[in-house]
Amino acid sequence: MIEADEQSGWKQHFPTYHFKERDVALEEYRFATKTLEAEERVFLNAANLSVVVGAALGSLALGTLERLAATFAPVVPHAFTLIVILGIAVAFAVLSLRYFADRQKAVCFAARKVIVLRRMLGMSYGSLQLVLPNWRIEGADEPFAIRLFPGWNTYVAYPCYAIAGIAAAVAFFVLAALIKHLESSGLTLPVRPTVTVIGCAALTFAALAWTYRKALLDTHERVGLLAACRLAKAMNVTLVTNFEYVIYRATLAKHELHRLGIDLGPAKRLLVHIEDKEFFVHRGVSLRGLVRLAASTLGLRRRSGGSTITQQLVRTLFIHDQRKLFRRKVVEILLARWFDRVVAKNDQLEMYLASVRFEASVFGMAQALRWFFGAISKGISLPMAFFLIERVSNIRSRLLVEKIDETLRGAVTAGVLDEAQTTKVIGLYAEAIRDGKIQDSEGHGITRLQKAWLQA
Repeated sequence: MIEADEQSGWKQHFPTYHFKERDVALEEYRFATKTLEAEERVFLNAANLSVVVGAALGSLALGTLERLAATFAPVVPHAFTLIVILGIAVAFAVLSLRYFADRQKAVCFAARKVIVLRRMLGMSYGSLQLVLPNWRIEGADEPFAIRLFPGWNTYVAYPCYAIAGIAAAVAFFVLAALIKHLESSGLTLPVRPTVTVIGCAALTFAALAWTYRKALLDTHERVGLLAACRLAKAMNVTLVTNFEYVIYRATLAKHELHRLGIDLGPAKRLLVHIEDKEFFVHRGVSLRGLVRLAASTLGLRRRSGGSTITQQLVRTLFIHDQRKLFRRKVVEILLARWFDRVVAKNDQLEMYLASVRFEASVFGMAQALRWFFGAISKGISLPMAFFLIERVSNIRSRLLVEKIDETLRGAVTAGVLDEAQTTKVIGLYAEAIRDGKIQDSEGHGITRLQKAWLQA
């Protein structure tokens, strides 16, 4: 029933398949829209009901606070009764917020399913974005435009404000009564009662709001990503707006390399050796690399990059503004730490090879193979892999003789390449220069490189 599209070239765009039997798809689409409508109705009705019930229970608890404490006084201490009432209010708030988070997930996933089916049926609102906004289901063309948590100023946050607000109010009055009871018993607090009560009520509201927000984290969302986005906004560093969609596209590009049958083993081996020898040891950021970068920035050593493979990847995928070096680097470090936690090391390497720029307007391994070698080769040799990985850090089409020579010698010393393979590497550079793919600005740079290795 589902047939894979024949893609021109290597790129894949959502969706990558379509239905041949449209009647089945239309029936599924109708079912999905009904499910979405039902879930939205449940969410709104539950929101209204929870506000009414929460307000009623809060009013009841506050109105009978002293009476309840006096009733249970012969059995349990007065202070303990107040603490139990506060605990019940907070527990009710937590359970209610968890319920609303689950309902919002159901609404979001149903909306994403509707968009997927709509695109599979060939319907797109791409040219009507001025009329139908692409961040709402009415005009969205990709499912990740519908977010689990679209923001604190949207209807998704309203139940949180209501429930957390009621719980904070209950906490305020219960704590006030508790402090009054403690003071009447002769106990003096080190902090002013007003500050204590207001502070605890505010903390209750903040904790409940965070509980709700954490329950609505998307597949790859973590606290580290939220912190990086906040910092980027404060530092005026422009990031992508939809991280889930970008990761989805990078994953598609990675799978496309596998679909084409390209052996990525040699490229991954050379990538780790040349760009980040500590890749499998660090957690996204290398302290040694940062020290090297600082030393080269201060002119204390030869200029060299301090970015790990993970940092280079998040810079390529998520950061639009590449000019603000220091501010960008700070955000890049936070993003790298987050990305290393949510994406496996091997997947990072494959996303890197599928996404980064190998030459001007040449992104990804498949395009690079076509550009430099004329066709997509399934079996990538170590010399080809070395050539391509060296191009990643040299995207201005220039032949950097000293850098290539130093990197080759390091690869031979480490046992990654042998001397026969280095000869093939130099031959690849000579061919690229003849084809005009690399510029030998010296005019005799390739000759110097060949002589250096003949003498070696």
